[in-house]
Amino acid sequence: MVRLILVVAFVAVVAIAIIAVLGTMMAVTATSAGKDTDDMPAKFRRITYVLLVVLMFGVASGWLGGT
Repeated sequence: MVRLILVVAFVAVVAIAIIAVLGTMMAVTATSAGKDTDDMPAKFRRITYVLLVVLMFGVASGWLGGT
């Protein structure tokens, strides 16, 4: 009897996991299907990306935030 309860619980957990994964996939595809409405200029995006890379390099190498 305990085995039956464990099997039913396992099937329920697997079903919930599959539903969660499918829901996540549907949400991601719905948001990525729309047009990108980013109003930020390309030049500003490029500058901020370069600054982000410099910041990450500075933190990783110890220039920023390290002692």
